[in-house]
Amino acid sequence: MHSFLVALAFLTIIPIRFREMPSPAVVARSRFWYPVVGLLLGALLGGWTMLASWLGSPPLAAFLVLALWVCVTGALHLDGFCDLCDGLFGGRTPEDSLRIMKDPHLGTFGLVGGVLLLLGKFVAIQELLAHGADGAPWVLGCAILVGRCLVLTVAAGMRYPRPEGTAKVLIEAAAPWEGIVFLLCAVLAVLVLSLVLDARRCWLVLLAAIGAVLILKQICRSRLGGITGDCLGAAIESAELVFVLGAASAGSSG
Repeated sequence: MHSFLVALAFLTIIPIRFREMPSPAVVARSRFWYPVVGLLLGALLGGWTMLASWLGSPPLAAFLVLALWVCVTGALHLDGFCDLCDGLFGGRTPEDSLRIMKDPHLGTFGLVGGVLLLLGKFVAIQELLAHGADGAPWVLGCAILVGRCLVLTVAAGMRYPRPEGTAKVLIEAAAPWEGIVFLLCAVLAVLVLSLVLDARRCWLVLLAAIGAVLILKQICRSRLGGITGDCLGAAIESAELVFVLGAASAGSSG
């Protein structure tokens, strides 16, 4: 249960206070709770999406959904995405990129990347609500769950490129075989979604999300020499964005 609380503290804004700092072993074990936290967050956002769709037009409802989506995670993953954009586009060497990513100041690339990410999610949510409000809560809930599964596929078998850091223990504890296990968790989530929506559409969207995080993993491996906490945050955001955009595109074209 202690490791579950650590996962909850890392992935949400729920104020959890520990009497003493969790040990490295507990932090490492917390990764196994990521899909469970994703399920809880997905249920919360799915329920809120259903309520928001009754409150107003698709644009208004999309804004309300996106606001909660960002707030419930404290924009932690969004911050990682922006930092990675700054590092990858602003650094010429791995050392330079890692230094830029460590800088707390937001650069131009990070700002543009963050704006495009939020805009993409907003448009996707609006499309989902406009062309299938009944299915939108399921898609958004599944997107969050899939993101928390695929992020561990990114971490599996990778090294941490810095001497120390918050995510070092978790990343280096994730064995290569775990990537397959967490990938199967994402498949199971989409299997449930396929019972509600068009099955072919669901599997294509999942393949797109998997492709996005695997490409990101390879980019981080070659450009940074490994995976950092910012890379994990970017992986969650990328998986979510591709998933909802793909679902929205398939829904509007269908």
